[in-house]
Amino acid sequence: MHITIRQLQVFEAVAQHASYTRAAKGLHLTQPAVSMQIKQLEGSVGLPLFEQIGKRIFLTQAGEAMLRHAQTIIGHLAAAREEMDDLKGVDSGRLRISVASTVN
Repeated sequence: MHITIRQLQVFEAVAQHASYTRAAKGLHLTQPAVSMQIKQLEGSVGLPLFEQIGKRIFLTQAGEAMLRHAQTIIGHLAAAREEMDDLKGVDSGRLRISVASTVN
């Protein structure tokens, strides 16, 4: 089984939006590119991840299981990236700046 991080990100977006088109817009991809990533992921796992009923899509049982794993993997990668940035001394977070002006 060969699954890429990009496939998991696309899959998570489609599941979140329940739409290939909205996921594509959110990811700045074309809808056919999103469809291709999902088709490749489904080919890798050997099971359908989405079921289409009318114009709506729903996660299959395999899709629900894959979504839990995808979210865990993506979360772990984000945590690893943050930890590596910390080790490199890269600061991250929010910086708020306020300016007070006085008129004389």
